[in-house]
Amino acid sequence: MRETEGLFGKYVALAYWLIQKRLNNELSGFGIKITQYSILRYLSNHDGSNQELIAGDLEIDKGLCSREIRKLEETGLIIRTKHPADNRQWICSLTESGLALKKDLVRIGDQINETVLCGLSAKEEDALYTLIKRVISNLNTEED
Repeated sequence: MRETEGLFGKYVALAYWLIQKRLNNELSGFGIKITQYSILRYLSNHDGSNQELIAGDLEIDKGLCSREIRKLEETGLIIRTKHPADNRQWICSLTESGLALKKDLVRIGDQINETVLCGLSAKEEDALYTLIKRVISNLNTEED
């Protein structure tokens, strides 16, 4: 039996929790939550996306995505408009206030990634990403 037998999930969960804790701490000064951060970062690269595409690409629940987008709209960081060809779709875009946050949000993400990957060589980083993607792929193919 390997020394690490059965501990993989524990380590992944701990890493996830520590990253989330740090990210929450950094974001608290801006009054936004992690899911909102993800949506804002997404829109900074894919402005004008519809809610369904955002939820799908970020792999988050559509209901959660809709609620968080509504909150971001209420705080003036994004604006939703009806799709001109399909009234059922909402198109989301960053407002000037939302765009103004981009630099800070990118900085926060970069700092956390830098901390997470500190001490790893480029080759180790590549290996880590490759292995994590393989684990995720393994889990996605065994859906209930």
